[in-house]
Amino acid sequence: RPGDVWPPVKKVVSGGGQAGGSGVKAMSEKPENCIKLFIGNLSYDIDDDGITKFFANVDAEVKAVRWLHHKDSGDFKGVGYVEFWNTDACEKG
Repeated sequence: RPGDVWPPVKKVVSGGGQAGGSGVKAMSEKPENCIKLFIGNLSYDIDDDGITKFFANVDAEVKAVRWLHHKDSGDFKGVGYVEFWNTDACEKG
């Protein structure tokens, strides 16, 4: 392409990865009145009762759990969302 220089002058390249990302980003601020948490890297043996007991250790009462499954095979992906009754419980979680 016109204007390209080889070898590149800059040593740091940002973005353009396979996934189209642009490098490491800081976490965004938590939304107001947040009552849901993403949970990941879970054992494939986990169930609703196990997650409820886990969060009960910090007095965070779970309202609902939603597990994510592969759309074609139906296999559990090892991630999900936990919904709490209030923002205080979500903060504890």
